[in-house]
Amino acid sequence: MKSKKMLALLLTIGVISSSALVGCGKSEDAKSSSANGQAQEDKEQYLNMVLVEPKTLDASKSSDRYSSEVLNEMMEGLTRIEQDKDGKDVIKPAGAEKWEHNENATVWTFHLRDYNWSDGKTVTAKDFEYGIKRTLDQKTGSPYAFLLTPIKNAEEYNSGKVSGDALGVKALDDKTLQVTLKQPCPYFLDLTYFKVMHPQRKDIVEKSGDRYGTEANTMVSCGPFKLTGWAHNSEITLEKNDKYWDKDKVKLQKVSYKIISDPSAKYNSLSNGQLDMAAVSKPEWIQRFDKTGKFDIVKGYEPSTNYTFFNTKDKLFSNANIRKAFSLAITREDMADTIFHGIFEAGYGWCPPSLQLNGKEYRKLVNEEPLKKLKEENPDPKELLKKGLKEVGMDPDPSKVTITYLCSGTDQWFRTYAEYTQQMYKKTLGVNIKAEYVKWPVFQKREKELDYQIAGAAWTGDYNDPNTFFDMWMTGANVVTTGWSNKKYDELVKKAQNTLDEKERLKYYKEAEKILIYDEAAIAPTEYRKKNTYRYKYVKDVMTPLFGTMELKYAYTAGRNQ
Repeated sequence: MKSKKMLALLLTIGVISSSALVGCGKSEDAKSSSANGQAQEDKEQYLNMVLVEPKTLDASKSSDRYSSEVLNEMMEGLTRIEQDKDGKDVIKPAGAEKWEHNENATVWTFHLRDYNWSDGKTVTAKDFEYGIKRTLDQKTGSPYAFLLTPIKNAEEYNSGKVSGDALGVKALDDKTLQVTLKQPCPYFLDLTYFKVMHPQRKDIVEKSGDRYGTEANTMVSCGPFKLTGWAHNSEITLEKNDKYWDKDKVKLQKVSYKIISDPSAKYNSLSNGQLDMAAVSKPEWIQRFDKTGKFDIVKGYEPSTNYTFFNTKDKLFSNANIRKAFSLAITREDMADTIFHGIFEAGYGWCPPSLQLNGKEYRKLVNEEPLKKLKEENPDPKELLKKGLKEVGMDPDPSKVTITYLCSGTDQWFRTYAEYTQQMYKKTLGVNIKAEYVKWPVFQKREKELDYQIAGAAWTGDYNDPNTFFDMWMTGANVVTTGWSNKKYDELVKKAQNTLDEKERLKYYKEAEKILIYDEAAIAPTEYRKKNTYRYKYVKDVMTPLFGTMELKYAYTAGRNQ
């Protein structure tokens, strides 16, 4: 299934709030104070957040976490991902008040509650059917269509082999949606709160045409908040949706997402109270914020991994030994300390520590990181490089090799990162690195067209199962365009997808991970991401699930001006 998912910016820890990077679970590392615990709710209820400009808010075309952050507050899917009193992720009824499935969990029936769109029209099962079919329609070109492949005939419909009538999605009546899967799927319910299964209004989409999702006046909402303003590259404004079925639990009247790309501007805005929360990475600002005593600090793993990826259609990086050399040459511990100020952790596996398989951490179950073994076997990556250069018929002298590293930003942070990368590869491999700086949309286009040699990004899981990290590298997924394909890898991931047996799934994913980063070095994981969010103490009841995005439905402020 052809698809394309936008990468989370590698460097966004210094740019946006942690929730826009990834939904972050409650952590026992969060430092909080009860000093303002008895403060009365503020008369004016609003929050100011920070965000990167989304490319679109069209749920079928959205491909970044920034748009997901906004869509989560605007829309009410079948379910919502929230947190219980212990901070554990839980899936709660939302647009669907209840559901059931057949004995082998292949036919799911969702019963919708009575609720409306922000223009007063009723949300129906037909809206859900239309939204799912539109996402899967190949004419839409959805970057997330691949997530819906568990649905019966989803791949066939996406490729144009069958009509929409054959797809396993049907509105039985206005209040009943039936979804039929091609086989039991261990993570299906986790898809029901994600944007790929949001309801969509056919009349609004068709009326707006190509403008749908690009301006505030092209959209309607059915969630806690409605989109009322979008000043591009400046601010996105949400206001409480008075048509929301559960509006009595929504206390915030307004949420403003400030589009701030410069880290210093962001930190200053947080310092002077123009922002209510943000991720902080620079040590000098961490010290400054700590001294104020005004913040709760949320720490912990994210379900996210930074990585370097290669254009395997490029002559140089078509060779596995060369890719292995570039992977092993990455100074992961030093990079985590120097570039990410010790907040992130060196990563020698692809699937991050926080991700779970049947409620148990995948990394602990596997009990190994493949790149550590590869590093032990190849203490000098330069020898691998020389070997690979000979294999592709090039001069084995590394000093004669010049490679272009494509950067997904143009500000100083990216330049600092590129300079570090240049020096690192010069020292470890003896090669020359040229940095090319482009804006994020250009980076996406270049990556999609294989117009690069080597680049860096981050991947954040969409649901709490290892599959969200492994299916993206299957042949034809095209989530990240590298040109790499491996039949054995595809077979292993498909086997893992098609069984509910925990031991079997673990075995298949473990072998697939070995092929991906040890045998083939198709990508090179660099760091496991962690959150370090500073939130003013007057901000209350913000849910930060490990998966999904930040939940503001129940949030409020108390003691803002004290």
